[in-house]
Amino acid sequence: MSPSATTVRLFTPTGWVIGTLHVPEGVGLLPFLNGDEAFFRMTNVSLPEQPRSIPFLALQRKAVLIVVPGEDALLGLHEHDRRKRHEVACLFDGGLVMGTLPLPKGVRVSDELMQSEEFFAIEDCTLGIDASPEPVMEAEELVFVHAAEMFGVAELEAE
Repeated sequence: MSPSATTVRLFTPTGWVIGTLHVPEGVGLLPFLNGDEAFFRMTNVSLPEQPRSIPFLALQRKAVLIVVPGEDALLGLHEHDRRKRHEVACLFDGGLVMGTLPLPKGVRVSDELMQSEEFFAIEDCTLGIDASPEPVMEAEELVFVHAAEMFGVAELEAE
């Protein structure tokens, strides 16, 4: 399969890495993120505090805390009909993601996280990034959070 170019913003311990991620054709971004690649191949990459973009970067999977998909991304999400929306805050070194986690009725947030894959989707998000000199807050429709790299999830309430 030939790769499909997908624009992404990836939050890492050193800040935002922005570029084109190369995902196999027909594969959604979430299934790709949860695949077995140790490194993500990126092109046309902008790094934090660097004035020029670089042509190629192999970024280690475990360095990625949050993925913000571009508008061109095939997401690979399951339908959320008849799901209960849980308000959550995902905490990680450098900030937090607050938003909603849609789960099948009867499934608790803790149960989902115990069996979840590495990355999972949070909708209607507010990202709080502890950037210097001042923290940054931004809104996103959807982000993928790297469960293995966060240090906690708080359930704020369920709808």
